[in-house]
Amino acid sequence: MASALNFDICIDVADVPRAVDFYSRGLGMELVEQKPEWAKMAHSGITFWVMKIPAGSAVAVGSSQTRDYGRHWTPVHLDIPVPDLDAAVKRAVEAGGRLENMTPGKLATIADPSGNGFDLVRRPAKS
Repeated sequence: MASALNFDICIDVADVPRAVDFYSRGLGMELVEQKPEWAKMAHSGITFWVMKIPAGSAVAVGSSQTRDYGRHWTPVHLDIPVPDLDAAVKRAVEAGGRLENMTPGKLATIADPSGNGFDLVRRPAKS
């Protein structure tokens, strides 16, 4: 049997202290360590690296596309299961997130302060 996949998630941001505040107050992540250019956070056994990478820098070596911290779209995003969608949305918005769309009782699309989008998803309790 293959071992379980183990990975970290890296989130590029414009402002590390603002991101730490958002991800801790808004989503309940635990701050493990913080430096001026990065922070290590954790939740449910997953490590999240919040990385300050300058706006205008290339997104990849040889790419003409540059980082932009306005709201942006990516085909890969986080889906974060929550037991109470309304309460989770309220916490995220109060911590600086922006509610973009919501299907009541099911899913909410949120943008963090650096424009990274993710979904809060209500997962019914297993019976």
